[in-house]
Formats: sequence, C-alpha cells, structure tokens
Amino acid sequence: GALDAYQHFLKVAHAHDVDPMLYAEVHANMGAIYAMQGKEDRNSHNLELRLRARSKAKEAFMEAVKYRPSLGNAWVNLALLVLAEGKELGESSEQSKVKESLQDARRYCIRTLGMDNDDERSRALATKLIMDIDKMLKQML
Repeated sequence: GALDAYQHFLKVAHAHDVDPMLYAEVHANMGAIYAMQGKEDRNSHNLELRLRARSKAKEAFMEAVKYRPSLGNAWVNLALLVLAEGKELGESSEQSKVKESLQDARRYCIRTLGMDNDDERSRALATKLIMDIDKMLKQML
C-alpha cells in the first residue's frame, strides 16, 4: 500500500543522497497513515497495536519537522496525537500526565503559529486548538 511506496521512496532518496528537507512531507504523510491506523485499532481494543501505530506516527511527524521545521500540518498533527493520548490518560485519571499532554500539544500549536507557515488550514486549526487547550487547562486548576 501507500506505506510501502513511501518507505521505498525514502530508501531510494537516501541511497541517492537527496536532501531530506525536500521530502519531509513524505514523513508527515506516513505519520498521518499511522495515526489513522491507531484510530482504527482503537475500535478493535488492541492496545498494543494502537500504541505501536501511535509511536510510529509520532516518529514520522518528528522526522518531518526535523527536516522541515516550517511544516505546519506536521506540528498540528503532533498536537492532535498528543491530545488523543491525553484523552486516554484522562480516562484513567492520571491528571498530571493529562496536563503534560495538554501543555505539549499547546507548544506544538504555538510552533505552527510562530513560523513562516502559509498553510492557513494548519494555522486556523492550531489557533482553535490553543483556545480549547487553554479552556481545559483552566478547568484543571
């Protein structure tokens, strides 16, 4: 599928010494696929598969922003991933970890807004997420 094609592309690009900045979006796209797999696995209640998919998604998004820090959609997707983790933690009443997840997600959104990022969709979503996160953090006081 798509993941196999992306992985093949990454191998070929690496073998030909292509600048990783030029294909950072490939990492972001892989992260999005892994994140979707994590959501699907949530319905099957297989925690191990869900955690593995989430971990791969996080790694892929982090690779994307490592090579292209201005990739706003990868920062926003990282924030959404961390918020999903926080929500699951909230279900188990680990309030300090929930607060940490909210703060991490907020930092990722701030990164989206604080850069030369012309992706209006990611900027708008980051702005909305920050407002929602701030409300949640206030409620935790």
